[in-house]
Amino acid sequence: MATTATRAAPPSTRRRPVDTSTGRPLPLAYSLLLGAILLLATSYGLLIEGAYRAPDGVRPTLPETLRGQDLVTLLATAALVWGALRARAGSLRGHIVWLAVCLYVAYTYLMYVVAPYNDALLLYIAAIGLATYGFVNGLVRLQPAATADAFTALPRRGLAWFLFVVAGLFATLWLTDILAVWPGGVPDSLFTYDIPSIVHVLDLGIVLPLLVLTGVLLLREHPVAPVLAAIVLVKTLTLGLALLSMNAFVAVSGAPVDAGEPMVWSAIVTVCLAWLVVGARRMRAVSSPWLRPGVWSG
Repeated sequence: MATTATRAAPPSTRRRPVDTSTGRPLPLAYSLLLGAILLLATSYGLLIEGAYRAPDGVRPTLPETLRGQDLVTLLATAALVWGALRARAGSLRGHIVWLAVCLYVAYTYLMYVVAPYNDALLLYIAAIGLATYGFVNGLVRLQPAATADAFTALPRRGLAWFLFVVAGLFATLWLTDILAVWPGGVPDSLFTYDIPSIVHVLDLGIVLPLLVLTGVLLLREHPVAPVLAAIVLVKTLTLGLALLSMNAFVAVSGAPVDAGEPMVWSAIVTVCLAWLVVGARRMRAVSSPWLRPGVWSG
């Protein structure tokens, strides 16, 4: 007969072992669903005549700029699926690309839902929801100590100052738009007359502070800084590509384009791409689990 000391404890009082297994990214079906939504949304904008209407009070080149954005989003969809496949195979690099594309998608379609209404609105809303949840889920589940081991050779100081310069450049551009007509005026760059530009709101309120914060964390050698840096570099890269694509679509339509803009965006794209190549080449293998099983797990 078993003694009291050796008798098994009742199920209600047994301690469950801590799960130390490597977490897995969201199911591949999640990324495929988001990719299908993006494919439908971009196809609508690129192929349907009159998909983007520009009523009175809206800059006439709006349809061309949105089609330019659609082309970049279509390319980003391929990167999203690639990142999902690589992340499911255990690649931290693939997961970072996936996170960055999710951030890009959420940012992009927040702009679309405040542009003049069109028939793809529900697709835009679905893209925002899926991309935002995916980004938050994939970011908060990262193990900062494990991911930091992959970036020990990253030149943090130089990258930090590059992010500061980009943040300062865009802050200057957008504040110039706003302050040039203040008080009482309306910037010419608005999507819809008398409605604040969502680009100004998102960049000045979220994206540019994130660039500065990431630069500060790089200088302080915070373990999460390299991952944030990779994400914002990809985000800035896609922004530059989108602006170049917009300029190209506007130029093809016959509307004038400031010759200096493509030069600025090309420089930003080139430097971002160079930093991403440097980071990828210096990135080391991660030996310990880099993703927690769940958002609330320890």
